Amino acid sequence: MKKFILLIIFVILTVFTLPSKADIIPLSTKSIKYYGIGVLNMPQNYKVYQYPYFDSKVLREVNYENIKKSAIVNSIDMRKVSYVAYVPSNNVALLAVDLNPGNNWYSVFLNQKTGETGWVYTEDESAFLTYRGLFYKYGKQYGIRFFNDLTKEEKVLYSKEDKSSQVLEELTYPQFVNFTVIRGNWLLAVVNDNMSPHAKVGWFNWRNDDGTLNMFPNFKEQPTSH
Repeated sequence: MKKFILLIIFVILTVFTLPSKADIIPLSTKSIKYYGIGVLNMPQNYKVYQYPYFDSKVLREVNYENIKKSAIVNSIDMRKVSYVAYVPSNNVALLAVDLNPGNNWYSVFLNQKTGETGWVYTEDESAFLTYRGLFYKYGKQYGIRFFNDLTKEEKVLYSKEDKSSQVLEELTYPQFVNFTVIRGNWLLAVVNDNMSPHAKVGWFNWRNDDGTLNMFPNFKEQPTSH
């Protein structure tokens, strides 16, 4: 009987904690297989077309309210296969954009596993963000965190936006990151490292030459500084 009661308690706790696990935030560089040229935030109802005109075949109809409740649309777990980041509490549902030819049409990756694409239409020009724009919009608000698959050689702060410049800090357990400016693939970062009581400042290579990222907006509340 005691084991049965414990099992019931476990099931109840699991059910009630499911909403907190609904957020999808990339944890590593490999979490995003198809980066594209940026992201498109589509937090409302929308349709995905085969081609960039309304008379083409509708590949998928997405209802954001239904996603927030069940995460199932057309029998597909949209959070796992589509979104670069999915944080419904922040009205964030970011799709990687493959092409943006204009006229408010965007080719987006519908499946991060297969690379399947489709076309969506939005008149909201602010919905599209380059990755640099993504960092400025959300990174300034929530801070940025390092991806967890970085090598020791990649967790380095330099004196200039150049890997041949002086190494200022070799980070051990970098946590919360803020930045002041982005220049190309580099940003001037202020990093809290768990192994040091003092913040570290220097230039960090936030994006690689192949377009992959080394960090991402945190989308979580940052600790207050004292």
